[in-house]
Amino acid sequence: MRARVFSISLVVSLLFIGQVFGQGLQISGRVIAGDDRSPLLGLNVQVKGTERGTATDMDGRYVLDNVSASDVLIFTYIGYQRTEVTVGSREVIDLVMTPEAISGEEVVVTGYGTQLRKNVTSSIASLDEHAFNKGATNDPQTLLQARIPGVNISTSSGELGGEPLIRIRGGTSISASNQPLIVIDGIPINNESPTPSVDTGDQDVIGGTTDNILSTLNPYDIASIDVLKDASAAAIYGARGGNGVILITTKQGVAGGISVNYDGYTTTASMTKDLDLLSAQEYRDFAQQVGAPTTNLGTSDTDWQDAITRTALSQSHNFSFSSGTENTQYRVSMNYLDEESIIRGSERQRITGRLNVTHKALDGKLRLGVRINPTFIKRDNVPFQQDGGFEGGLITNTLKMNPTDPVRESDGSFFVFGGNPAGIRNPVALGALVQDEQKTQRMLVNATAEYQLTSQLSAKVNGGLDRSTVSRRTFEPNAIPYAAAFGGAATQGENVQRTTTLETTLNYRTDIGDSQTLEAWAGYTFQEFEFNGFQAFAKGFVTDAFSFNSLSAGSNFSNRPTSFQEESRLVSFLGRANYSLGNGKYLLSAALRREGSSRFGSGKKWGSFPSASIGWRVSDEDFFNGLAGLDDLKLRLSWGITGNQDIGNFKSLVLLGPDPDANAVIGGETVTGISLTQLANPDLQWEETSQINLGIDFGLKNNRISGSIDLYSKSTTDLLLEFAVPQPAVVPTRLANAGEVTNKGIELSLNTINVSSGDFFWRTNFNFASNRSEVDNLGARDFIVHSRVSGAGLSDLDALILLPGEPVGTFFGPRFLGFDGDGNEMLSTDPGTPESTTGPLGDGRQILGDSQPDFTIGFSNSINYKSWDFGVYVQGVFGFDLLNNTELEYRRPSNVFNGINLFRDAVQDVADGLGTTATVAYSDRFIEDGTYVRLQNATIGYTFGSDWIRDLRVRNLRLYVSADNLFILTGYDGFDPEVNTFVANAGTAEGVGGVPSIGIDYTNLPRPRSFSFGVNVGL
Repeated sequence: MRARVFSISLVVSLLFIGQVFGQGLQISGRVIAGDDRSPLLGLNVQVKGTERGTATDMDGRYVLDNVSASDVLIFTYIGYQRTEVTVGSREVIDLVMTPEAISGEEVVVTGYGTQLRKNVTSSIASLDEHAFNKGATNDPQTLLQARIPGVNISTSSGELGGEPLIRIRGGTSISASNQPLIVIDGIPINNESPTPSVDTGDQDVIGGTTDNILSTLNPYDIASIDVLKDASAAAIYGARGGNGVILITTKQGVAGGISVNYDGYTTTASMTKDLDLLSAQEYRDFAQQVGAPTTNLGTSDTDWQDAITRTALSQSHNFSFSSGTENTQYRVSMNYLDEESIIRGSERQRITGRLNVTHKALDGKLRLGVRINPTFIKRDNVPFQQDGGFEGGLITNTLKMNPTDPVRESDGSFFVFGGNPAGIRNPVALGALVQDEQKTQRMLVNATAEYQLTSQLSAKVNGGLDRSTVSRRTFEPNAIPYAAAFGGAATQGENVQRTTTLETTLNYRTDIGDSQTLEAWAGYTFQEFEFNGFQAFAKGFVTDAFSFNSLSAGSNFSNRPTSFQEESRLVSFLGRANYSLGNGKYLLSAALRREGSSRFGSGKKWGSFPSASIGWRVSDEDFFNGLAGLDDLKLRLSWGITGNQDIGNFKSLVLLGPDPDANAVIGGETVTGISLTQLANPDLQWEETSQINLGIDFGLKNNRISGSIDLYSKSTTDLLLEFAVPQPAVVPTRLANAGEVTNKGIELSLNTINVSSGDFFWRTNFNFASNRSEVDNLGARDFIVHSRVSGAGLSDLDALILLPGEPVGTFFGPRFLGFDGDGNEMLSTDPGTPESTTGPLGDGRQILGDSQPDFTIGFSNSINYKSWDFGVYVQGVFGFDLLNNTELEYRRPSNVFNGINLFRDAVQDVADGLGTTATVAYSDRFIEDGTYVRLQNATIGYTFGSDWIRDLRVRNLRLYVSADNLFILTGYDGFDPEVNTFVANAGTAEGVGGVPSIGIDYTNLPRPRSFSFGVNVGL
């Protein structure tokens, strides 16, 4: 019996041993990216010469069974160099993948689909999460800044959450929006800010503010950003593609184990520069020098710029959770941002969440997806008013305040200038006591269903809802002397903006023979935009206790409540075909969008937007072989037409509204009259932009050097402008189509892998762009003067001109000729001077410069050495001018006679011959070169090795230090050359309404310098 048992055991053991030897080795390991040491999810690991393989999980780990010592493993991943490793005696093979400078297999989002980078025939630039800034990031636009040629992103001011200026290849419009279309996960979103404006009447300091639409999106949720720059790429978006398109794709869940990630940082921010105002002792000395009254000067030494600023503290916490099976994947994330401004009293809190779910059913033929993105933002705004007349807002009053006056009186109350509550306001009191609370709730939802009808034909439905509710509540309390004059003022307003989207598409793809491929795509889209809101006002409060929470406690309701309701629709039929011949050697793409917009006239609602492009992969030709060092070469030629309909609603229709001049007394009571507020224009249609683009893509030295060069020319016709209506008429202006603007430019993008050896990796990205924007004609107008100069004593002056042959944003005005014997300024417009009859209008006003840069550059370096990573990003903007409107107002020696501070340059002007009470006028003296080079960001990080952190059950741990706006090289005297004040001409004999300013700097909030310490943890 024992012998039988032993025999059976021996046989079983031998069978088991044989089975083990038959299985071979089990190989495992972890694969990370060489540029940022992040795990590479979904990387393919295959045994060479076989079909055996696997893919890495979200931690970059893999396990592969039945491998022999002689086998060779092939590691492949999009954007990284293919790597082969012989197994040998190893059981653990970890790998660091080397990035490729260019990858033909890279997938690019093209709008309503994707395409391999090597097959793209239009101008599309892309960034993925590996190329993003590895430091602290508050808002998504910073991921793009200075990274893509032809994409210029600047902050309009340092206001938290304020709208950035984004220009792709210059501005195509004059009075309509120049902001690009934003598409998130295939859903075009509404770019228009829903923030309620506030106008409480005379002496108002609240001011308007706009929201950054992108600020409701968590930057840590973004997987990639693709920018459609030319019309061939953007024409598929028809009436909204004229300013370019930014496509944002968010991160998805992946199959595999559970992945938990935390990203957090804390930031300190501070002023980078003070304006060169007189100190208290300098002010006293100058007042005595020029004979100004000194008896009313105070004994304090107050730096008012320092009094309104602080070292701001901010924090951000981002959590994400991802997992899934082969059929269902999901990713959940949440971000909390608590941000202080360097201006006291201004703060922002933001909570964003996201749920992305994908599911496959019916043997993979049906693919479903749901994306839900709720966002909650609370902003505490300071009274930031840039065009508030003499009274102005916080920054204006900071510059005005006499440095000899204190912030507070001895009893602790805020100091009141000159005892005049209606005059200059104490800016510290404004920041501390004026309430301006804004709350935003936004829900962005979209769902997709795609079904594979046959092996070549699929159908897709995409639906989306984008709903924003923004409430704004303000209160100017009696505790502030100027507000006590009218008993305080309170407002409450709420705007609701909703966009509904439905898209249905069919996609057909087939291979024709061995070397040809045809893909045809057709679809129908529908978007409905709804916008409504209300606002209520009250003044005359006997107590500040209610704040803005009880408007009925006021006694003055002279500012009537307002409300509105608007809606518009877009309907489109669209199609595209891509044809490839010779295995991608010859490429052809064509598209057409037929679109109707309810915003335009009855006979002009529909338009057609075609595009076509061709590509030739020269490097695939037989004659190309042997060209030294050149690995890849593709030529592109594209053309297309896009549109612009961002003019607001109902512009083509007759509008009626309340008119105090039409009021009537009926039965002893006043009845509100109604009259025309807008004339109809049934011929109103969209602006059209046609663009041609010639591009070259290249790769050298095994693609370690790669890049692209693009030449383009685009012309925008049928400009949407307001023109004066011949009087007498019920309204002064009417919107019409007239005029043409041209943009021409060149772009260069260069990517290099400088070193890739062992533990050291160094990559450089450089981009260059030059754009020339020129007015070709203005219809029946010879010129348009626009953009008001702001400040006390500077009323009814305009600083810019639209003139055929000159760039958009051209400064126009008198030249400064010196000081005369009486101490007055001599200008080119003065009668009797030789220059008084010169200039384009023959009145002495001259072309003084333009606000369009000659060229821009972006320069970034990414370096990895062992566990260390270092990144630096530099932006340069060259050859543009700014109107320093702030210095214009505060470079008056006469300010000292009114108890108002002034720039030190004014003291020098007096020494040079300017009279102490002379007028200081707008002239080229205040047009400055804005050229700058800025170190946008520098980040250094350390990723801890996996040995000891595994014991803590931590997948990865990285610590970093990051600095933003570390330094700037510029000769500009203002706070920052990256600014723009939004002022527009209201309509004069020379000008028209609705033309926004470009390149004017007036009392903008300064951009801070910040330092962050952060941590990235994966569990």
